[in-house]
Amino acid sequence: MKKIVIIGGGITGLMTAFFLEEYARDGVDYTVIESTPRPGGKIVSTHESGFIVEGGPDSFLTQKKAMLDLCHTLGLDDQLIGSNNVEHATYVWSQGRLHPMPEGMMLMAPTMILPFLRSGLISWRGKLRIGMEIFIPRRLKDEDESLASFVRRRLGAELLDKIAAPVMAGIHAADPEKLSLQSTFPIFSEMEKKHGGLVRAMIKKRWAQATHGPQHGPAPMFMTLRGGLQQLSDAVVSELRPNALRLNCRVLSVDSHINQYKLALSDGSQILADDIIFATPANVTADLIQQIDSELATKLRAIRYVSTATVSLGFKSREIEFPLDGFGFVVPHGESRKITACSWASSKFNHRAPEGCTLIRVFVGGACAESLAEQDETRLVDLARQELRTIMGITVPPVLTKVNRWYKAIPQYDVGHQARISEINKIAAQHPGLYLAGSSYHGAGIPDCIQSADRIARLIAQKMKPQREESRMVTIS
Repeated sequence: MKKIVIIGGGITGLMTAFFLEEYARDGVDYTVIESTPRPGGKIVSTHESGFIVEGGPDSFLTQKKAMLDLCHTLGLDDQLIGSNNVEHATYVWSQGRLHPMPEGMMLMAPTMILPFLRSGLISWRGKLRIGMEIFIPRRLKDEDESLASFVRRRLGAELLDKIAAPVMAGIHAADPEKLSLQSTFPIFSEMEKKHGGLVRAMIKKRWAQATHGPQHGPAPMFMTLRGGLQQLSDAVVSELRPNALRLNCRVLSVDSHINQYKLALSDGSQILADDIIFATPANVTADLIQQIDSELATKLRAIRYVSTATVSLGFKSREIEFPLDGFGFVVPHGESRKITACSWASSKFNHRAPEGCTLIRVFVGGACAESLAEQDETRLVDLARQELRTIMGITVPPVLTKVNRWYKAIPQYDVGHQARISEINKIAAQHPGLYLAGSSYHGAGIPDCIQSADRIARLIAQKMKPQREESRMVTIS
């Protein structure tokens, strides 16, 4: 029986245990060690006074099937709800007012000419520059570049500042001048190589959808679970073996021990493991792995992390005069405001607020304004209310406030990230039974974490096959 220890009880660690149950159930004895009182990591859904408040991610893209497949496996199909397609507009705060994102914007390129030309968000000079994109030659160098460099080169500085930077960088809480295109949005680079540019590629895609796509209504862009995304992590935990999850327990050190790994825990106990899976942030993994491989630890520390915070505010709907006819708005960094985005959560999804109430989530911090997210909760609430007063005219006090702060918790995929991860993987491969998993490496979204866990569980099961076959032969003989 192979003894496996999974360090980290976030979604990656939980899913690794879940997949080990599926792929190697009879051959493994696993333990998941989590330093906090609850599993799930950044997936946290709070139920209070009829509100469902998400402290971390609130949904997932329906284009990524790993989440949908998992929900089906866990029997959560009837709990899935889609985003509101009727009120799906997103706004941009620019020059003192909210502008609707032009209809037909796909990712960051226009696919519908007239709505884009009518938009007041981009100046005529900026629109002309975007139109010139079809004449800009494709880049021949096959090397990584920043998102900002790519957008500025293809579509111009104005679209970068007003649309691409706040929308795309907001996903990763990143500085677009440092964000790796290859590691976060490789589809843009592929469009340039295949079609010669983004505008041409997007228009072709739009035309193909119009002529060959389904005739029924559009599928929702985002989905979530009726009771909050924590339903997912709770369901995964319920599928694990009894006593497999150890909460409120920190790993103090990890060291090699003959052909195993020895872990010292905060409760004074020690564990010997054949395999060890680090489902922790790279900076945490670096400290734990220092005694095993200092070079690997140094490489892991090169992955930067930034702080963010979410301030959720509940209001009486009748007291909000501002029309919440969309998903929310983003704020370009150049506007010098103290928030990066705002989600109108109860407009985006049903069942987020009780009857007669509205739930709004305000986002603070990230790579370009990290210190703002590191303030205490009282200051964060005051900051959020002040910004909503300026932008949306909301002056009434909230009936609910909830702050979630994530200190140095969001990995930054800087330019050269893939090369850095390749080096890390080569060094880690020198240590049999040592695996690195999670959002630090190959994607930060929940579906990416699920795929990371699946890949490692399959690899472990694959390596166990020869041992199982040898065991069967001995038994038969």
